[in-house]
Amino acid sequence: MVDTIIIGAGAAGLAAAQALQAAGERVLLLEARDRVGGRIATDRTYGPVELGAEFIHGDRASTWAYVRAAGLQTVPWGTVRRFARGGQVLPPDDPAIARTFALYAAATSYQGPELSVAALLARHAAADDPALGFALRWLANLEAADPAQLSAAAITRERAESQNGEGNFHILDGYDRLVAQMAAGLPIRLASPVILLDWAPGQVVAHLAGGERLTARRAVVTAPLALLRAARPAFRPALPPDKLAALDAIAVGHVSKLILWFSRQTWPDFSVLSTDGQVVTWWPVESAATPTLMGYVGGPAALALAARGEAGAIALGLEELATLFGAEVRAACLGGRLADWSREPWSLGAYSYSPPGIGAARATLAAPLAGTLFFAGEATVTNGHIATVHGAIESGLRAAAEIQEERSR
Repeated sequence: MVDTIIIGAGAAGLAAAQALQAAGERVLLLEARDRVGGRIATDRTYGPVELGAEFIHGDRASTWAYVRAAGLQTVPWGTVRRFARGGQVLPPDDPAIARTFALYAAATSYQGPELSVAALLARHAAADDPALGFALRWLANLEAADPAQLSAAAITRERAESQNGEGNFHILDGYDRLVAQMAAGLPIRLASPVILLDWAPGQVVAHLAGGERLTARRAVVTAPLALLRAARPAFRPALPPDKLAALDAIAVGHVSKLILWFSRQTWPDFSVLSTDGQVVTWWPVESAATPTLMGYVGGPAALALAARGEAGAIALGLEELATLFGAEVRAACLGGRLADWSREPWSLGAYSYSPPGIGAARATLAAPLAGTLFFAGEATVTNGHIATVHGAIESGLRAAAEIQEERSR
C-alpha cells in the first residue's frame, strides 16, 4: 500500500506528486501512456515542435518556477497578428482587421445574461461581414470551442479572474524537457491504465487493465474531462449525481495541429496569420532546427481537418500555403505531421471550455469526496486559468494541499 495513487502523469499529476512526496507522502503515479506529459508532447524530427501544449501563457504563470528549475530557454511569442482572405494577406490598415479586433473585444468584455459568443457577435456584425468570420474563428481556435456553445459571460469572467500576467512565451528546448524535470525522482508506472477505482472512505483499489490491483489510502484523479465522461476509469461506487452533472456541464474542446517542415523559408516573415481557409491559423515555430510552420485549428473545424487524415491534411495545408505564398512552398516541403487530440485514446479532446449555464460545475468537479478521492486537471480550475499548463499545475498543487489538510485533521 502507498498513501496516494495519482492517476495521470500530466502536468497536474506531476505537480501533485512532487508536492506530496516533498511532504513525506508515499505516492505512485499511474500513467496510461508510455510517456509522461499527458497533453504535452514534443516532436523532435527537426528540432523541438509541440504537438500539444505549446506556450507559457503569461509572465506570472506558475509554470515559470518549473521552467527555471529545469534551466530551460524561452522566447516571447510575436504579438503582431496578420489576416488573410481569399488567399491574399490583407494590408494592416484593411478596415476588416479593426472590426475583427472590436468584435473580439466585445466577446471578451461582455456584461449581461448568459449568451453564446456566436449569438452575441451576430448582434454586432452582419452575417456577410468578413470580420465576423475572422473573430468567430479566432475565438474558436483560442477556446477550442464551438462559438455557438461558448459562453461570452464565462470567457469574460475567466479573463477577469486570471492572474497569469501578460504575453505568451515559447520554450525553445521543448515542453517535454519541462515535464521530464517534473517527473525526475517520482515513482511512475507507464503503460498502466486504470480501468476501475473501487473506493470507500480511507481506501481505494485501482484495477489496472492487465488485472493487477493496487491499494492506497486515497487517489488523485487527473484524467481528462472526456475520459471521465467515458467512465475511464469507472468508479465503484459511482460518482455522486452532482459530479456527473458537472462532467456534463463542462464542454470538451477540440484541437488539431498541422506541422509542416521545409528545407528553406519561402514566405515573408510574420508572427501569426489568421486566415479564412480550412487551416485557420499559421505561425512559424522558432524552436525547430529547420523552417517550420504550425497550422492550428480549434473547435468543430479541428474535427473537419482531422477527418482528412494526415496525408489529406498535409496536402490541404500545402495547397493553402501555396495560394498565400507561392508554389515554391511545395518544393521546399520536407514533410509534415498531424496531431489529432480528439482521436488520441487517452485524451479524446484538447482542453475544456465553458458553455452557457456552466455555473459552478468546475468547482463541483474539483471538490474532494470523503477525504479519499481528489480531483485535478485543467477542467477543475476555478480561477480563470482553464485550458493551460499553469492551470493544470495549480490544480495539482491544490489537490496536494487538500490532502495535507485532510491528514492534519
